[in-house]
Amino acid sequence: MTCSGVFYLNSAPLQEHDFLAAPSDLELQQVSGAAFPPMCVAGGAGAHVSSSNLTLPVISNETLHLPSNSAPPELATQQLSNSASKMLPTESGGVTVPTAETSADGVDVEDDVEVLSTPHEPFVGMSFNTSDAAKDYYNYYARHTGFSIRIDTSRELKKANEKTKYIYVCQKARVNKKEKVADDGPITEKNIVRQRRRDYVDRTHCTARMIVRKTSLGHWEVVNFEREHNHERLRKFSLTKYLKSHRDIPAEEKEFIKLLHGCRITTTRAYQIMAELYGGIENCPYTEGDTKNLCVEYRAEYRDKDVKATLEYFEELKKEDPEFYYSYTLDEFDRVENLFWVDGAARRTYELYSDGLSFDTTYLTNAYNMPCAPFIGIDRNGITIQLGCGFLRNEKTEGFVWLFTEFKKAMGGKDPANIITDQDIAMKAAIAEVFVSSVPRNCRWHIMENARKTMGVFLDSKGDGKQELADDFKDCIDNSFTPAEFEQKWQAFLDKYELNNDERFQHLYDMRHCWIPAYFMHFFFPFLQTTARSEGFNVVLKRYVNPKNSILNFVQQYKKIQQMIFSKQDLQEAATATKVPRYLTGHPMEHQMKKAYTRRLFNVFQHELQLSSSYYVVRVEGDDLIDIVPYRRCPDLLYGTRTFRVTSSRVEGLYSCTCCKFERDEVLCCHILKVFDALAVHEVPDRYILPRWSVEPVVDSGVEVAANVPLQEAQITDHRKHVIRYSRMCTNFNKIVRPFMADDEGYGIVSKQVSALQSNLVALGKRRVSSVLPGLECEQVDIEQPAAPRPQNKSRKKQAHLPEGVRIQICHNSLLARMLLVIGEPPITKKQGLPRSKRYKTGLGLLLPKNPPCGYCGSTEHTTSTCPAKSARKQTKELSDKSLNEVAAA
Repeated sequence: MTCSGVFYLNSAPLQEHDFLAAPSDLELQQVSGAAFPPMCVAGGAGAHVSSSNLTLPVISNETLHLPSNSAPPELATQQLSNSASKMLPTESGGVTVPTAETSADGVDVEDDVEVLSTPHEPFVGMSFNTSDAAKDYYNYYARHTGFSIRIDTSRELKKANEKTKYIYVCQKARVNKKEKVADDGPITEKNIVRQRRRDYVDRTHCTARMIVRKTSLGHWEVVNFEREHNHERLRKFSLTKYLKSHRDIPAEEKEFIKLLHGCRITTTRAYQIMAELYGGIENCPYTEGDTKNLCVEYRAEYRDKDVKATLEYFEELKKEDPEFYYSYTLDEFDRVENLFWVDGAARRTYELYSDGLSFDTTYLTNAYNMPCAPFIGIDRNGITIQLGCGFLRNEKTEGFVWLFTEFKKAMGGKDPANIITDQDIAMKAAIAEVFVSSVPRNCRWHIMENARKTMGVFLDSKGDGKQELADDFKDCIDNSFTPAEFEQKWQAFLDKYELNNDERFQHLYDMRHCWIPAYFMHFFFPFLQTTARSEGFNVVLKRYVNPKNSILNFVQQYKKIQQMIFSKQDLQEAATATKVPRYLTGHPMEHQMKKAYTRRLFNVFQHELQLSSSYYVVRVEGDDLIDIVPYRRCPDLLYGTRTFRVTSSRVEGLYSCTCCKFERDEVLCCHILKVFDALAVHEVPDRYILPRWSVEPVVDSGVEVAANVPLQEAQITDHRKHVIRYSRMCTNFNKIVRPFMADDEGYGIVSKQVSALQSNLVALGKRRVSSVLPGLECEQVDIEQPAAPRPQNKSRKKQAHLPEGVRIQICHNSLLARMLLVIGEPPITKKQGLPRSKRYKTGLGLLLPKNPPCGYCGSTEHTTSTCPAKSARKQTKELSDKSLNEVAAA
């Protein structure tokens, strides 16, 4: 009998009892004269079908050739009978083919239901279209017999530069390498090298193998097959998936895992997701370690070519966005020293929101430890936005000067009106050199934190007897609204605590123009006194970026954060346009500002309008000078119990308050709103409704959409759609098929449908191939390819470097310079400051942690569980209860 069958795998997972188990009743039925239609798979030889627990080859009649003249005696045509001898059944999606150990028994095919079977044993003369098809078939056979395979050797035809012979052997073929014995004398603690404890496969010189040789174009033939093993094989089918050759991750799933890896999902969580798609970990054909190794490969994908790939990615972005800008510098060894980039949307946004900028650097964002320097702004919705980003080799003045110069060049030479940074001398010098017209300000939190490190004993509000000093210090800093008021409070503070000769407080006083809020009351720093916006953005960066990843990965994740910001902006605009806020008062100004402000700024205005009810009006000079006095204490901590004075001119429509909130945030304060109420001003004057927070639409992209043009929905890419469809199909198929795999009737129905589905897909694949390459199936021509030139061993020329101290400036338009240079990877940057173990221990750091007070008696010398008063009371209660029980018994 000539076999022209197709071997498929059922989607249901094979259980342990299916491995070397007795045949089912349905499989013991007789097959008499059954004709099995030939089937093939789209994609040619070696195609795969993914099951719920393994990936097996699909061998068609075009891939597997069983000529009748070379068939082994076991496959000769016989009279089938019911007297079955030993049979080795394995399930596939095609037909039941007798194996070398199969007798004349078969199965009946009722209602065109094809029963799955085992792959028959390879034999000499079996042929395949490709070497991969031969390997997949032998690996399939190996899994069902309990061992793993590998490629031992291969022969390459030098003239054609192609493989002509493969030897596939058992994993335990040959012997293990002998470990080298060290001859360095006695073993000491110094010459001991720590190694990972790993298990290994004990090779036993197993002779089981299959050798295939290429006889003609598209024809590989088995020339030798050895089936005997000299070791024990696995007897449980569920354990074979852990063997090396059977732990295969399909290409579609690799792409899906890569997608999860790009979303900062840990490998453990990614493996759990894949296991859920398979219906359980027991059905997943690979292990969590394979997923981790795959993610390691993704991280090492751009090793030694990270910068080159990043620049190529920048060029792709520039093709999509002509306004995209990037620039970088090289050191004397042609390695990247500084890098800056900004997209077109950020450049257009900067034209609208250049009045306030936050800048700070952070580490642990890339594999080179290069400090990341993002430029942060605030849009009209109060959302943190990205206005460019850079990497610096070090945090020196020249590095910041270059970065700020490139930022200014990208933004059309426009300086930010106000910029807030941390307490860095190099950064301060660079701002003074580049941003000439900007108002610089240091972060209040950083300065207070540095002061607390050196003056922890004084500024620790929980210290013994220092509560009043800390409160007075904070009151001097936070509640001074003019420079004169600060000077007065500061001197009173020093005199009260006798700190006039303290150098630490003198240093803070000398820096007062850089960080004291009283000196920035008339400058626009919207809701900012610190670099909290930058710090918060740094946290988001580290949430998206793995510090071990490449610069290219960082740039890609940076783009995703930018898209997330755009989504938040769209969400706020949609909320402003479609939803109506809940009004807190019946004041007409509330309805007016709802139409004027964006939703978040309208909520800020509502808060100030609520706070106005905490004050009453005291006229000092009629309606022109009014004091706003709190009833008790304003809920806002900034205002507290302080009385503010409002100067008003109703005729000219001018109002100003000593709190200077409108100058700082461009939002009216509660004190002016209280004056509006007292003077019966029902609407806010137009001059106090600034376009900075206006709801008026601003087309960021510069393209206006016509009213008659229908809106178009954003489409997912074809590649992502393919990955999502594959994952969804695997999940749905497992859910549908799994409950019916316990009985033969449901199993037969599923097998029939799978075979019909495969036939339809194979026909579709043939039609596609014939439409793309007509005549490919019927015409086979042997073409001798010219021999590839052998590589010559040439001495590697030394790369010419620049003279020491010379730096190359390369912008996005210097394509010729970039082509002529071989750009290297940046070195690992040393972090700023001393290691934590060598840092100076300040007074605050040397303070012993305070013991929590006892919850029973309030003492700090013991805890609640060891309180002596509690134990004494417990003993007294026990004696009392004992005496009461004795009285009751008497």
